Parts: sequence; structure tokens; C-alpha cells
Amino acid sequence: MQRHHFAFIVATVATLGSLYFSEIMLFLPCKLCWFQRIFMYPLAIYYLTIMLTARDVNRLFVGIMAGAGWCISLYHVILERIPNGEAFCTNDCLIRWVNYFGFVTIPLLSFIAFTCILIIQFVPFKKA
Repeated sequence: MQRHHFAFIVATVATLGSLYFSEIMLFLPCKLCWFQRIFMYPLAIYYLTIMLTARDVNRLFVGIMAGAGWCISLYHVILERIPNGEAFCTNDCLIRWVNYFGFVTIPLLSFIAFTCILIIQFVPFKKA
């Protein structure tokens, strides 16, 4: 398996997870969640087309999409962690629909997914 196969798995799980939370569990995504989706969904589709057409990954596209999503998700995580974070939020972006283990929230899951994609795609690995 190549790197983009693993990135495809991460992006697809993140996409299906966000759809599960909004469509099955009926959690209402805030504006920050929508922006994160805007950057994650195309990555899943892009990696699928890369795998089906056997083309090389456009690292600039992946870097822009995953980097922008990473920045938004980092902001969202910081916003929900700081005291009085609601002063900076105008649209219910601090509702914790999910709180696994007392700290794993939906924005943190998004942050982890974007981080994994960036690591998979850009960190050089030594060949054995």
C-alpha cells in the first residue's frame, strides 16, 4: 500500500464520521464544522480518484486543503478549550455533542484526521 491509500482511509473515515454525526445522530454542525467539512470531503474524493486513475498525488492541492482544514480545526479546538470561549463564538460552535474520555470532541477528531493526512503525505519515511 502507498501513502495515499492510508490518507484515503483517514479522509473517508472522517467524512463518513461527520455524516454519521449530522445525518444519523442529528447533531447540528456549526459554521466552523462546515468549513472543516469543506476541506475534508474533497480530500476523500481526490484520493479516491488518485487511486482509480493511478496518477501522482498533487502535494500542493493536498497541502492547501489539509493545511487549511488543520488551521480551522486547531482554532476550533482552542476555542472550545479556553475559558469564556463563547465570547469568540457566534453560532453555537462550543456545543459538545460528543465528549469521549472527557476530552475527545468532534473538533478534536477533525484536528487528528487533518494531522494524520498531513503526516502521511508530507513526513518523509526511511525505506527499509
